[in-house]
Amino acid sequence: MNLAWLENLTKPFASLLNPVAERIGKWLGTRKPRLYVHFNAAMNWSMGYQRQPDGHHLEMMHVHLDADFNHDDDKQTLFIMDAFPEGTENRIPGFSRFVIPPHKVVNQQIVSFALPIIAEKEKAWTGRMVFVDQFQRQYKTRKGTYRWVGVAPPPEPKKAPEAQ
Repeated sequence: MNLAWLENLTKPFASLLNPVAERIGKWLGTRKPRLYVHFNAAMNWSMGYQRQPDGHHLEMMHVHLDADFNHDDDKQTLFIMDAFPEGTENRIPGFSRFVIPPHKVVNQQIVSFALPIIAEKEKAWTGRMVFVDQFQRQYKTRKGTYRWVGVAPPPEPKKAPEAQ
């Protein structure tokens, strides 16, 4: 049976639908890699302070951790752009962005100055960190307990005496 006429009939539709089908196939065939974070001993938090233009100090949550990172994608390299405690937003990035190649383990120190403060001062905080990659995909860690290592806040600046 000769079906050449059917192929000629469907050619215009194929040129329109093939790119769409390829995009859908690529979208369905890819998945977000799993990021594995292996915490090392140093997991601390304290208060961070930033002097504002009017002279007062802005309090922020300062989190510090040391961890080993890897992921399960055989082809894709992850580029970690941001990190912050879950429920906050990073105010001041405190670490260099880093790359996690396939099949490699990368050790990295993470520092985050974030708002709002979600922990109680002078007490250990248990929570998750969120890491953001180059495609704005977020990865949440397992819960970890961060030891309080805070100190007293810095003194307020002395105001210059007003001239009379």
